[in-house]
Amino acid sequence: MKLSEKIKDYINSKGYKKVIYNFLVLIIICIIALITWDTFTEKPLINSLESQVKGDTSNGEENWREAYTDDLETQLENILCQIKGVGAVDVMITYESSTEVVPASNTTKSSQVTEERDSQGGTRTTTQEDLSENIVTTNSNNDLVVIKEIRPQIRGVVVVAEGAGNIIIKTELIEAVRTVFQVPAYRVMVYEKNN
Repeated sequence: MKLSEKIKDYINSKGYKKVIYNFLVLIIICIIALITWDTFTEKPLINSLESQVKGDTSNGEENWREAYTDDLETQLENILCQIKGVGAVDVMITYESSTEVVPASNTTKSSQVTEERDSQGGTRTTTQEDLSENIVTTNSNNDLVVIKEIRPQIRGVVVVAEGAGNIIIKTELIEAVRTVFQVPAYRVMVYEKNN
């Protein structure tokens, strides 16, 4: 019995509507799985160019990231605790990825156009383009020359504050974080601190 005949028998025995319904459910499950795939997979933390700029070990990246995160968290804690009625504050910030580094490069571009004519009067034009790009490094340490660094985007912010039990203070905390980091409200969570 061929596969196509088995499929026809299955469809006839179950009914077209039920088979189509099951197929649509399977497609929806696959779509949801694809959308949430990046949540469950690890993303590399270190960009190879960034590791060259920061040093040859990943420890330099981790130290930079911790210092950057700690600095932002401390600044945010200091400003939020000054809001009337907030009290003591703890903040945690998470990021989408690591810093992206754009290195300087020397780019050489050349093009050559060749036109050929054959004995029957036809013309053929050939264009050849060459592009070479070299990353610029310093002479002393072979470190990359960086044009700019793109800071990582904030994934979410958690604020734990003594006064967060009051809905007005909670709203003020959310608005303050949204204003500082330009993130939507659903990325900011505010909780009341244990006493």
